[in-house]
Amino acid sequence: MPARAGLSQTTMSDVRPRLVGKGSRVFLLVLSEINLVLGAFFFVNPDAAIALWPWPVKALAVRFLGAVFLAITLGCWSALRVKEWQRGKILVLVGAVFFGLTFLITAGVGLSPTAGFGVWAWAGYFLAATLGLVVVLRQHGWYRRPQDRIRPETPWILARAFFRIQTAAVGIFGSLMLVMPELALDPMTGFWPWKVHVATLQTFAALFLATCFATAWVSLQSEKARIRALLPLDAIFPALALLAVGIHWDVIVSESPSVAVTVVWVFLYSFVAVGSTYLFFASRISQQSR
Repeated sequence: MPARAGLSQTTMSDVRPRLVGKGSRVFLLVLSEINLVLGAFFFVNPDAAIALWPWPVKALAVRFLGAVFLAITLGCWSALRVKEWQRGKILVLVGAVFFGLTFLITAGVGLSPTAGFGVWAWAGYFLAATLGLVVVLRQHGWYRRPQDRIRPETPWILARAFFRIQTAAVGIFGSLMLVMPELALDPMTGFWPWKVHVATLQTFAALFLATCFATAWVSLQSEKARIRALLPLDAIFPALALLAVGIHWDVIVSESPSVAVTVVWVFLYSFVAVGSTYLFFASRISQQSR
């Protein structure tokens, strides 16, 4: 009987979709709560949070970092909510890429002679988050199995076009911000709308590049459930970033290299926030009408 029960259990696991495992769910939940606390504190009370960050930042940058942490929180929650691994895996990859790049950036700052203990404390957190997410990816695997039941649907042309435009934008800007931050911050020819520390700009670039991987992958998908899983994360960061910019508009006016730079960034954030929100509700309505 035990042998038959074991065989039956194995057979059932072979025909069912792969779900996010219990241990992985616990890890994602813990990671989401840590980022929720950090994100809320950084966004709501940036003046107090400035002292916690390991290199010099302004209140506007702290609010942007808070928006990043809150976006990661929403990504973890979305991965937990969809349950099926093949629909939530891209969110785990986004987190792994972001935290991995941010660890390298922070560790680079830590090598400077003036770096304190706080730099390595943050680096340790980013490394732990990266390793945890990589373990989740390895445990569940990346490639789809027939039993994962991803439905073939008619390609969503609007979503595909939206994500390809976004992929190009965040890929180009993110690469330049990470590899050539001095170009982005040049007071005459730069394209970032206010003055920030190089490592801060590279941290934003880490989110852009992580998002680039996700939007490129989603642009190739046809199942709306897979597309919808990414949309809350994709919408929350630009929406909060626009709110932060509105609160600190005086900084943008005084430090932006040009009006054109400001207009371009406001347009891009608005485009992504509105587009992602529209696609999310459109996919929900489409699902309910079946």
